[in-house]
Amino acid sequence: MFDLKNIRTEADQSPEHYLIKDEGLKKAVNMAIWLQKPLLLTGAPGTGKTQLASKVAYELAQFKQDQLKGFASFANKPFEFNTKTTSTASDLFYNYDAVGHFQKRFIAEQQNKADVKPIEQKDDISSTAAHPYLQLNALGLAILQTHGKKAILASPALKELSHLANFDKLKDEPGSSVVLIDEIDKAPRDFPNDLLNEIEHYHFTITEIAKKVERADPKVSKARIVVIMTSNFEKNLPDAFLRRCLFYHIPSPGPDDLFDIVCSRMEPYLGIIHGQQNGDVKALFTTLKPRIRKAVDEFERLRKTMNDKQPATSELLEWIKVLEAEQFFNDEVDFTKLTDSQKTILKYTLPIIAKSKDDLQRSANA
Repeated sequence: MFDLKNIRTEADQSPEHYLIKDEGLKKAVNMAIWLQKPLLLTGAPGTGKTQLASKVAYELAQFKQDQLKGFASFANKPFEFNTKTTSTASDLFYNYDAVGHFQKRFIAEQQNKADVKPIEQKDDISSTAAHPYLQLNALGLAILQTHGKKAILASPALKELSHLANFDKLKDEPGSSVVLIDEIDKAPRDFPNDLLNEIEHYHFTITEIAKKVERADPKVSKARIVVIMTSNFEKNLPDAFLRRCLFYHIPSPGPDDLFDIVCSRMEPYLGIIHGQQNGDVKALFTTLKPRIRKAVDEFERLRKTMNDKQPATSELLEWIKVLEAEQFFNDEVDFTKLTDSQKTILKYTLPIIAKSKDDLQRSANA
């Protein structure tokens, strides 16, 4: 009855295979780097907003020394912060596990130990007792990485930061980073306003230990931070916040761009799925390309029939993968003259792209 088949692969999220077809988007990323201003991206869900940060980090990490032009080398993965409806501005930099801290204190007291004190006690502020319960988040990690682990350990003013829970995630030398702040519009309205000064000057305060942390002096350190934020515009962002950002809206790709995007993902995917069974993946993909093109055109036709929710690029990719796994493409593809087997496969795969009862009905009858 059920088939334990896994058609998700590492190629699905690999930034190496993420294709940027929009020249405007490339220019927007470059301007964000040049101006050292956050880039705010909007666009329909599934248009690749979140994956862009991984692509930018991956590409910048490939730069050789003579290409960096005064920048320190980049980490090959972004520091990511997934905004929640309960997020506060400080969460972007660090979080304090108060529950874990007080639980340990309670256990210690029960065992007649005095090695853990409540963080409110005055003598605890200058100690390291609270530090294991303080964890750096995306922008906090990026700011500390502009110093590098060695410089922090060597600085009397910064050394105590080495006791933070995830300090070891930092590299020894100063480094540049890409930071993703995903779906910033999910947060309360005060969240972006509270970030204005911190995100412009890259500093924050860990209130639990009364410690202000700033990025390394740009005149001394070559490490830089590239911030990419995404928004679905579920609600408007404050004007003061928008003035401090570069803005770009990612349009939904047209049929030709969709086809190129699908090809960039499907060829490495087929190499993983069929690599051991089919030594010539190139030949397999060459055979499938015209059939995939017809499926992309059909997707575009079906999408126009859907009124409740338009399927996005990510759903198209999933649909194509399932069609391939169901051997839909084993025969020639003509959507006006499908075989009985192809009609059955198409019928049962439509819920991948149609997300309401009415849209499913409309697409089935189209």
